[in-house]
Amino acid sequence: KAPDIVAWAMGGQMYPWGDADRPPVHVSHHSQAHLHAASEAAMGVMLALHHREMTGEGQYVDVSIQDSVVRATFRVLEHWDMNRVILDRKSGLSPGATVRLPRTWPCQDGYIVFMYQGGAQGNRRSLPLVKWMEEEGMADDFLRGIDWETMDMTTMTQEMADSLEEPTRKFFMTHTKAELLEGAVKHRVQLYPVAATKDVLESVQLAVREFWVELEHPELGPTITYPGAFAKTSETPPRVSRRAPLIGEHNQEIYEKELALSKEELLTLRQVNGYPGKLNKEGRRDNPVKKLLEGIRIADFTWFFAGPIASKTLSDYGAEVIKIEGRTRFDNTRLQVTKGDIPELNRGGEFNQNNTGKLSLALNLAHPKAVEVAKKVIVQSDIVMESFAGGVLKKIGLDYEELKEIKPDIIMLSACMQGQTGPHANHPGLGAHLTALSGFSHITGWPDREPPNLGVYTDFIVPRFNAVTVLAALDYRRRTGKGQYFDMSQYEDSIHFMTPLILDYVVNQRIADRMGNRHSDATPHGAYRCRGDDRWCAIAVFTNEEWQSFTKVIGNPSLITNPRFITLSARKENEDELDRLIEEWTISRSAEEVMGLMQTVGVGAGVLQTGEDLMEHDPQLKHRGMFWELDHPEIGKYHSRGPAFVLSKSPCEVRRAPLLGEHNEYVMKEILGMSDDEIAELVIEGAV
Repeated sequence: KAPDIVAWAMGGQMYPWGDADRPPVHVSHHSQAHLHAASEAAMGVMLALHHREMTGEGQYVDVSIQDSVVRATFRVLEHWDMNRVILDRKSGLSPGATVRLPRTWPCQDGYIVFMYQGGAQGNRRSLPLVKWMEEEGMADDFLRGIDWETMDMTTMTQEMADSLEEPTRKFFMTHTKAELLEGAVKHRVQLYPVAATKDVLESVQLAVREFWVELEHPELGPTITYPGAFAKTSETPPRVSRRAPLIGEHNQEIYEKELALSKEELLTLRQVNGYPGKLNKEGRRDNPVKKLLEGIRIADFTWFFAGPIASKTLSDYGAEVIKIEGRTRFDNTRLQVTKGDIPELNRGGEFNQNNTGKLSLALNLAHPKAVEVAKKVIVQSDIVMESFAGGVLKKIGLDYEELKEIKPDIIMLSACMQGQTGPHANHPGLGAHLTALSGFSHITGWPDREPPNLGVYTDFIVPRFNAVTVLAALDYRRRTGKGQYFDMSQYEDSIHFMTPLILDYVVNQRIADRMGNRHSDATPHGAYRCRGDDRWCAIAVFTNEEWQSFTKVIGNPSLITNPRFITLSARKENEDELDRLIEEWTISRSAEEVMGLMQTVGVGAGVLQTGEDLMEHDPQLKHRGMFWELDHPEIGKYHSRGPAFVLSKSPCEVRRAPLLGEHNEYVMKEILGMSDDEIAELVIEGAV
């Protein structure tokens, strides 16, 4: 059994997050694991549909919830694969770090997320806040005197960190979350609120983009506010047009209109001639290619996670993805979690994990001739994907209006943080900020403490929306010959994983808050310490039958008749005491033993797996071939995740990620037909 907390634990998403002096935590309330699996299923189905249109063959899509969670882990696998380091709650995102400097800060009515940075990013990321504080008379001499460009955060002493923290904390406490967000937009500060569901619904950005929709819901009231479409498009806008159905509400409509069954046939549910509808044979390939997306070319301007992971999926299924970046403006993940901690551009674990199978074209897009080369690539491509801040590509002449003049049927997807329009469209930020802005940080952690760090959680939600959108656009172009433009807001995509709690606030005015590992309908429900160094097992008991089995396993069947635990409500009232009793039993057993004993009697339980557990010991992940071993010319053997689904007739192939500029000559000579002299001139002028 794998209720959400168990799937979260077994997928490696739980172990690294939370406070070091308490159990690890998962994202509270509704199941995130099952939503990840559902979005992976959508990708698998769209790929299977593409296969059917090309061949006329259907196939089976086998989705794993655990694999889906593994696909959403942040740095857990990279740290282990690159350097044999286990990412845990003590080390956070920076194993070996000794200086404490907040990422989450209190303000008047909650919390905000802001991260000081030094070095190359110092003047862009830290100095604007100091100038803002100075405007309000709250920047002291120490802050004003810092040279952010030369500030090395890795060698900072705790005394320096404290000197940074004190005035910053005082400044934030003079403002509300809304005031700080608006000030951050004005001053170009990478600062975002830890939003509750109420804050999300009151977002100015979402209102201006007309994200919310009102749906008729007579059972609850005239209309209810729902999250709207996950994309804005130039041709085929998706619509959220009606509420979820009541059980059996559309039986007759489906039987009579969709399946063309007569009233007599409804009585027997006999098959009607022509049902199901015959597959359209037009457009099928007589000799289907070996790889599912072979023949599809993508010009990939994405970086970090949300964009590259989407194009990785398409690459793994055969699309030719040309990743375009510069030698000075490269994908920053090239330098994250590097092999042997050697900071070289081709050694990054994150980059090599999330860019498998791609070609690398190194262009200096600040040079007009490099932009012309990029346009030539686009003319030879089917799809353009980019994830820069709103409006960046327009400034250099690579926006959709420009591109469709040179390639009328091009499909272009822009996936920036908050979309291309609206008052916050150009506000800079990363996945850690969006995780707070979308509401996930607010509902994770302990009710008596500040929200914990969740990494760049939303960066693993968004790629599924991007990939599904591109696959749907390919299908539309196949049928109509038309390309189109997609304005994808990572903010809006992520909110769809918050929908149940959004609706709870709309209908009941109830704001979801942090609740540790508790669950309103289950107890015990948590992570319990086991034998060994920081070893844990998640256990979740929902039904009376499971409760009875659980008490027998721990050798304490008398709990069934104990008045303090006899019913769910009684167990909820005495949950702290029950947790102590359970941990007295689990502490003398290995996490694997606890899981095995519980699962044998039908109780949901799972080890809180580390990167080592996932990559070295989990038999199910090995059986499904989740991790592909790849040979890399600079770092040797490494591993990359495959998809969370298996297609019965369309295998994927995961190949290593490219070196920076590795395929310059191939792309410019073989694809673009450029001469050696033309290429040499571009190199001399600094365009390549």
